[in-house]
Amino acid sequence: MKSSLVVLTVLTLSLIAGVLTTVQASVVADGAQLQKLAAGYSFTEGPAVDAAGNVFFTDQPKDRIMKLSTDGTLSTFLSPCGRANGLFFDRQGNLWACADYHNELWKIDPNGTVIVVISNYLGKLLNGPNDLWIRRLGGIYFTDPYFSRNYWDHRSGMEQSGQHVYYLAPDMMTLIQVTDDLQQPNGIIGTPDGRYLYVADYGGNKTYRYTIQPDGTLSNKSLFCSQGSDGMTIDEEGNIYLTKSGVAVFDRLGNKIETISVPESTTNVTFGGPDARTLYITAGGSLYSLQMNVQGASLSPDFNSDERVDFLDYTNMVKSWKQDEPNVDLGPTTLGDGIIDIQDIALLADNWLEEILPVGLRAYWKLDEESGPIAKEYIDSRNAILFGDRLWMPDGGKVGGALQFDGLDDYVNIPYIVGPAEGSFSVFTWIKDGAPGEVIISQKEYVNWLSVDIDGKLIANLAPTTGRPSTPTLVTDVVVTDGNWHHIGLVWDGDERIVYIDGIEAARDMEPRVLLTSHNGLYLGTDDEKTPGKFWSGLIDDLRIYDCAVVPK
Repeated sequence: MKSSLVVLTVLTLSLIAGVLTTVQASVVADGAQLQKLAAGYSFTEGPAVDAAGNVFFTDQPKDRIMKLSTDGTLSTFLSPCGRANGLFFDRQGNLWACADYHNELWKIDPNGTVIVVISNYLGKLLNGPNDLWIRRLGGIYFTDPYFSRNYWDHRSGMEQSGQHVYYLAPDMMTLIQVTDDLQQPNGIIGTPDGRYLYVADYGGNKTYRYTIQPDGTLSNKSLFCSQGSDGMTIDEEGNIYLTKSGVAVFDRLGNKIETISVPESTTNVTFGGPDARTLYITAGGSLYSLQMNVQGASLSPDFNSDERVDFLDYTNMVKSWKQDEPNVDLGPTTLGDGIIDIQDIALLADNWLEEILPVGLRAYWKLDEESGPIAKEYIDSRNAILFGDRLWMPDGGKVGGALQFDGLDDYVNIPYIVGPAEGSFSVFTWIKDGAPGEVIISQKEYVNWLSVDIDGKLIANLAPTTGRPSTPTLVTDVVVTDGNWHHIGLVWDGDERIVYIDGIEAARDMEPRVLLTSHNGLYLGTDDEKTPGKFWSGLIDDLRIYDCAVVPK
């Protein structure tokens, strides 16, 4: 009878915690059907949408860029066009093209006048610029795979050291190589805020995500999904759309959530239309469209990053009224249209009082519940289960409510989120009270992530790979058991552990580390063995885990 009761309890908790799979709404609009807008071309590529909603795409073998106007008129925009492949519009209305006839990067003004901006790297011919993405504040990333063309004058192989991604700085003169370990980079897209870049390794059949540094270089490479792509795009929810066989849609965590069937082999994809809810797909010799439930990604209307769209954001927009201000130019296209006007106000209104969570946030527990054994997770429903004489404090948190731990047997069981050896990650939370020697966060059967030492100072332990010298505890000089609220964080950037306290770096490794692999869940409020004396005796609030290295603001 006792064993049956245990099984029933576990099943009940699993159901309550939302472990069972739920049906996710389709990204495709209800009843929408794939529409063929244009056909009869040799090989279509590079769909791009201008501020007016006109769609441009390339017919590479025929050396022409086509234009499908908003009224349905189809015309040739530019021919010859340098055998253009990928296309992208900048905020000034210029169309940029990966012109691989002579392995160049072109800027084409609205009248069709061409400027060859890049023709080589370090005096050597590029492999063949393929696809590109433009940062809102300037600067262009483009991929340079090697696909030998029968129309090339040069056929002696690559002049470059490999197949890389390049960054053209806003001065339009400085070109730097930003990757060196991809087999055949192809599709590329970034987040509108300019923080992250996704690159599809066509040859390696993988897609990776990078953090974009202020100087345009890339860091924190992490595997996004085990599928490559030709072209790609991103929607407002952070979903990534990959092309090759149909259009595969992956959520922000890298899970495939949908496949859009297309009767021809897909090459590229972008969002457009009056409300950016039309997906345009180039495939075979055709151009297709599909109405969507989601919009293409645009700048977040949460301008001050307080995770809520409110009057402060409206005030920021009004200050730039009728000006060209990239930081508040919401639309109508991905890069905005170069002026703050009624369209931007309308887009702000569409998100009024909404919560805007940051990209890269992998799991989030607000800990604002009032009762019950479940702590809701807000990103992917990976709810946590509470044990012990738990005490919800609905009005006692730093941000809303919080959870009170008694220091005896209270703890929270959190499902697996990230593994320390799988790439960069960050964990942040608010704490108050506690006592020396107690643990805040640990990983099951692994090690304590964050705890306090015998003096009440915050410390971090993450273990090295077996056989390497032991990793010393990372100790801060800050006592956090002083009865005050403290915002604490542990960041692993792939080489070093970094501890933050109240937004300030408090400790960092002096040399690179290599961590053990663990695929276990977490404990909040105790160590990995639930040792007496290690249970937390204080408040914990607003727990967040990111799948990237985060620097708190």
